[in-house]
Amino acid sequence: MIKPRHLLAVVTFVILSGTYCVEALADISYADLFLAGRGYKPVEDNRVEYSGITFKNNRGFIPDNQLYKEWCINTFNNGEQIYEAYKEIAFDINYRVEPPKTDYWQTPIETQQSKQGDCEDSVFLFFSKLAELDIDGDIIWGWVVEKDSAIAFAHVWYQLFDKHGKAYIVEGFSKEWNGIIPVEMLRGAEERVSTLIVRHNKVCHVADDMLPKPALDNDRGFTEPFEEAQFPWSIYLSNTTFIKEILQKLQEMFARYKRQTPPLF
Repeated sequence: MIKPRHLLAVVTFVILSGTYCVEALADISYADLFLAGRGYKPVEDNRVEYSGITFKNNRGFIPDNQLYKEWCINTFNNGEQIYEAYKEIAFDINYRVEPPKTDYWQTPIETQQSKQGDCEDSVFLFFSKLAELDIDGDIIWGWVVEKDSAIAFAHVWYQLFDKHGKAYIVEGFSKEWNGIIPVEMLRGAEERVSTLIVRHNKVCHVADDMLPKPALDNDRGFTEPFEEAQFPWSIYLSNTTFIKEILQKLQEMFARYKRQTPPLF
């Protein structure tokens, strides 16, 4: 298993021909499989109350679950804030499939306003609620391989560590209290192959740190074609094009987010 404590890990991802079938269908994703019944409920749902905060579309309420909140507080440092962040991505954001060949990374503000998004939108909204806290966690880009079908789904997820260093995967959209899941519980049905891991406290800065300096200008944007820029040698440990695309999207998303919320970044 990849060491989760690395500040930045770039990991080579190789699929041998015929080993995995990589799905690129717009109407299928890992979120669909997760919503079909996966998850982990550490407590019962017998103390669910509604906070009275309505969705902007007025179709429901954001619930509170005191047992789940207590579990988060007992399990994680900054557990109350983690509970509130999870509650929003689980109940207030609807899963949306993007059109084919479209991969627009919404800022957390845009996701909150639209009340919908896909996996990276959910992850960045969750992260934004915890960005200023000392959280033991990572954002991970990679693949989820279904063991029964050998189909691999591109995915982005948040990996969270409890007070004892145990790893959990955080998934949104479920409308249930089942989306903070011990990693070992998922291993029977799937394998997660990490391509890029960024530590929680490096997410806001990793794009600027890793992007080539001559290519960036805060006032004018990119000063040379992104694909022609010279990258640090460590980028070449992995799929260069894939990592470049992630870093470019991060930089572009954070630039928009900075304009929307100047004090945060």
